[in-house]
Amino acid sequence: MQEFQKNLNDVEVPKLSFFHSEKFKIGIASAVASGVILFLSFYLSELSITTGIKDIGIVFGILTGIVPITLLQVRESQRKDSIDRNLPLFLLSLVSAVQSGSNLIKAIEQAGDRNMGALTPELKNLRANISWGIPIDDAFENFANRMGTKISRRVVVLLQMALKIGGDITTNLEMIQKHVTELQNLEKERKSNLQPYTYTIYISYAVFIGIAVILSSQFFAEIETVQEMLKNTMKMTGSNGAGFFTALADIEIDQLNSLLFNMALVEAIFGGLAAGKIGSGTYVSGIKHVVIMVVIAVLAFALINTDSIGTIGI
Repeated sequence: MQEFQKNLNDVEVPKLSFFHSEKFKIGIASAVASGVILFLSFYLSELSITTGIKDIGIVFGILTGIVPITLLQVRESQRKDSIDRNLPLFLLSLVSAVQSGSNLIKAIEQAGDRNMGALTPELKNLRANISWGIPIDDAFENFANRMGTKISRRVVVLLQMALKIGGDITTNLEMIQKHVTELQNLEKERKSNLQPYTYTIYISYAVFIGIAVILSSQFFAEIETVQEMLKNTMKMTGSNGAGFFTALADIEIDQLNSLLFNMALVEAIFGGLAAGKIGSGTYVSGIKHVVIMVVIAVLAFALINTDSIGTIGI
């Protein structure tokens, strides 16, 4: 009993091979498609006098590279959240079954008949493996790998320890259930404490977009007006201009708008990844934030005015 309690926090968790996962395969395909789109957009932009083709290519290239991974990540996150939410219920059902006289293996098999969200199919699979005569350790290892969450893998290892150590199984299961609940509460507290930092990233990005929109729609528009006046003056006087006014007349407003737009995309990528790392602990979970920020940038620049829309090619 004391040995079991001592080993609760010293569990080694089996790890999945990322290179054999569906996420890796889809990521490679998306990256290749994104690279092709970016290459074609830059190549065609060299043949065009505007920056619209390049900017469109950058947007579609980024979205092509991250949207499939985002959809897969959202689906996988929902599945894993469902598994983790139902783990305490699963453990309570084991406690109830063992108290009723069933052994631990029989209790696990019976749990597959309960409605536990995404955990139910995995329990049925585990039950099938056991019924086929697969060794218990191998069946548990497959079970942990299929679920794929840190908490679920920890639970599996603790259940294996409970089987090997023996003793009062009911007490051991209650301890595991309490341990899992504490881990989930700590994770919820961590996310709650870090949530303001995610909001800060979005607020900072909104400020950046606001400044970029003001520059593009107001300041750059005034520069274009001054440029037209300078050109008319030069034509009337027959002078080529000099100094500051010549430099002002040579400024490419389209290039400035395109630069701001590209900066917004870069900020969206790095800001989104940082938000994911802070909020969920992984950069992959930040891909959905990248998509949101890229869409915000596209909409913001598209709504400036007709000239800006032409500039970014939307």
